[in-house]
Amino acid sequence: MDAIFNSFLGFDLSVFEWVQSIQSSFLSAFMVIITTLGDEGIIFIAMGLVLLLTKKYRKVGFTVLVALVVMLICNNLVLKEILERVRPFYLFNLDGLLADKQAFVDAGRLGKFDVMVEKIKLMTEQNPEMAAKWMSTYHYPGLVDKLTSFSFPSGHTSSAFAAAIAVLWYNRKIGIPVTVFAAIMGFSRIYVEVHYCTDVIGAAFAGVVYALVAVLIAKFLFPIADKIMDKAFSVFKKKDA
Repeated sequence: MDAIFNSFLGFDLSVFEWVQSIQSSFLSAFMVIITTLGDEGIIFIAMGLVLLLTKKYRKVGFTVLVALVVMLICNNLVLKEILERVRPFYLFNLDGLLADKQAFVDAGRLGKFDVMVEKIKLMTEQNPEMAAKWMSTYHYPGLVDKLTSFSFPSGHTSSAFAAAIAVLWYNRKIGIPVTVFAAIMGFSRIYVEVHYCTDVIGAAFAGVVYALVAVLIAKFLFPIADKIMDKAFSVFKKKDA
């Protein structure tokens, strides 16, 4: 898989160059807010819970939450760990990675650190021209903290699209603006330069798949969950009466 990722490095670097050309203090502040909203998927979890509390949109909320669980398992626990793509701010930058070793120790990810060290050494040996070009062109802006996890696919983007498509499946009126927000979320990850453009594109497609899987799961599980929630809410109403 590394060979496939490497074949797109020229494209990814070109996107970063374009992003650097449009960066401004206002846009940077806005993108940091957007990208922070996606940390740990909190905004999408909150959206799912709010929808879940309303009878009219309960199935939508249920599907959103299921999509996020599917995303967590498939995206963050499986794909990232299998594909092991090095983040752009460490790519070809062994000195930078070594300088941040303590962050990996503190996060309990020393094993990932060792993997990245070997990958960076190998990639630099195999792609000396790209290594030189990347190191002279890519400059991490430091708008958000560096991450110790692997890069592909983007968790923020995949959770955003998983939630958005789950909403869009049932309600276009709400789903379209949520999908637009998901696209902005994806772009914010490129803008703050913690993900390659190809990470975001791959994550968007993955998010759609997670949402469709969630729709299938909801088809069978929601009737049961709906009855349980009806009973639970009726108990609360009786207590309040």
